Amino acid sequence: MSIFSALFILGRVFFANQITIRGGLKVSLICLITETIGLLLLFLATNPGFALVGAAITGLGFSLIFPALGVEAVRLAPPSNAGAALACYGLFIDLSLGATGPLEGTVINLFGMKYLFLFCAIMVAISIFIVLKLTNKKLKKERI
Repeated sequence: MSIFSALFILGRVFFANQITIRGGLKVSLICLITETIGLLLLFLATNPGFALVGAAITGLGFSLIFPALGVEAVRLAPPSNAGAALACYGLFIDLSLGATGPLEGTVINLFGMKYLFLFCAIMVAISIFIVLKLTNKKLKKERI
């Protein structure tokens, strides 16, 4: 947890400006791919050093996903509803965290702790496809 947290914090400190430079969707896509790689490394880890590398990569990847997608959620809303969009986005993370605990507990009970990392990698990979779809939709809209 310490290495995950350290890289999470460092990612926010050193790369937060990339959301403004590159855009929320592009940053979230890069972060989701990074997080997926880290989770797969955790799943495949055969020794503590390998697991630490996986945890570090996962923390770095996870660091900017929430703020990057939050920027996009606010951009999609009309200026008069930006606050409501941000509040709904914040509520979504709360709901997802509430659902995650029981779901992950079930995965651990059925398959074991190791498979939690594979399950999470699959869920994050699904998010990659969602962000790609949003990116394509945004690109089509900009062309019009």
